[in-house]
Amino acid sequence: MKKRILSLLLIVSLFLAMFSTGTALAQDSSQANLSQPVISDWALDDLIVGDQYGIYPIKWYYEVGINKPITPAQLRVLMAGIRLKLIKTDCVTNANDVKYSLKNKMTVKDVLETFYTLIKSYEFNKDIGIVEGEKAVDFMAKTGIFTGKEGELSLKDVCTIEQACVIATRLVTYIYEVLDAASKGFLWEINSGENTVYLLGSIHMATFDIYPISSKVLKAFKDSDVLCVEADILNAQDDILYLLLQYGYYTDGTTLKDHVPEEIYQKAVAAGAALGLTEEVVALMKPWYIYMAFSSYDTAVSLTEDEYLTSINLGIDTKFLTDAYLTGKPVIELEGLEFQIKMLSSFSDELQELLLESTLDSILESNQDSKTDNGEDIKLMLKYWHDGDVESFLETVAPSLMMSELPVISEEDKMALELFKEYKSKFITERDKGMAEKIDQFLKGEGSTTYFVVVGSLHYISDYSIIDILKDKGYEVNQIK
Repeated sequence: MKKRILSLLLIVSLFLAMFSTGTALAQDSSQANLSQPVISDWALDDLIVGDQYGIYPIKWYYEVGINKPITPAQLRVLMAGIRLKLIKTDCVTNANDVKYSLKNKMTVKDVLETFYTLIKSYEFNKDIGIVEGEKAVDFMAKTGIFTGKEGELSLKDVCTIEQACVIATRLVTYIYEVLDAASKGFLWEINSGENTVYLLGSIHMATFDIYPISSKVLKAFKDSDVLCVEADILNAQDDILYLLLQYGYYTDGTTLKDHVPEEIYQKAVAAGAALGLTEEVVALMKPWYIYMAFSSYDTAVSLTEDEYLTSINLGIDTKFLTDAYLTGKPVIELEGLEFQIKMLSSFSDELQELLLESTLDSILESNQDSKTDNGEDIKLMLKYWHDGDVESFLETVAPSLMMSELPVISEEDKMALELFKEYKSKFITERDKGMAEKIDQFLKGEGSTTYFVVVGSLHYISDYSIIDILKDKGYEVNQIK
């Protein structure tokens, strides 16, 4: 029973913890700023989208230069990326072998015809709009994949990497939309007077597989006046170090060794060493901070550092925060980084020790099956998000988190259960109440404003969630699929 509770704590943290991803983002952005690529204004919006598809390597920006002519080798990389996305639609019924003749300095028209030949080589279970005898350029023009306007190259121009990536991105977006294969997400809508609130459940770490996102979700964001998030992690980098030094480290002359049993301390040192941290650093960290800093390691254990940072940057809240800053959309924090860190540091000593031990045991566990299970749990949750399947998420995840029906348990398990209740109260319940109150204020506000609210998915479907609270206040909440 105790092991089950500890496993649940790890799953909850992966869905609701924010500040630890912000720390990683700070590291990632500092590296990215070393070299700024030159991107054409007309291509920027599409490339922001394409970066999330995984159809071309991001290093092309920095190591190659995207304004150079695309080479046959690079074009084959793009074609491989498109093929993979097509297969992942689960709508491909057959694929025919086709030989391609690629050459140096291909024109935009050459690239359009190559991509057109590629998609025609696949058979789908739905119509994607290809008409027999239709020319590639005509298909690409009627679908908006190629416009030739607003700075784009003309058909006779030598195609650049930038132009090819834009065409590939639009092609994938179009096909996913017509095949109804884009991620639906967990999206709800509330209307009150002239105010509208869209509620989108986030997953803070994600993969390329959940992109593209449905046009319904993207339209809701575009139509919104304001983006609301738990914490603005992209604008909090300067605060992270100060807040962590204030709340996450011992500054009174004591160390971790003075606050936890020797066995747990040694586990912390060993786990820290596995992550590249010295004993001197780990010893100064408080239990809650070690728990948060290390908790995602068990899921990301098979990833490289770049893959791990990519999974964070593909998180839903990060995606919309980035889009908001690039489009000039205002951002409102429902909580803020300092609130979240204070909340975590308010855990009782007993709960912090339990969380710490559970995380350390997970990292140091030699049984690889436990690591695989955690990874599979996250994949399953991402699939539910992709399908917009709230019901399956509720049936699979939420009941285990509520833990309303329990068998007879031992005294040790009873103690662990009480600590789980404290964790759930502070980490979920009280936060749900606070965020629901702010959303209620948005809906009651004067004027006409549309809000796009992105918070962890469990905040919308936990026991007496944000949505439950808003319904009790008399609002009609409708899911958009």
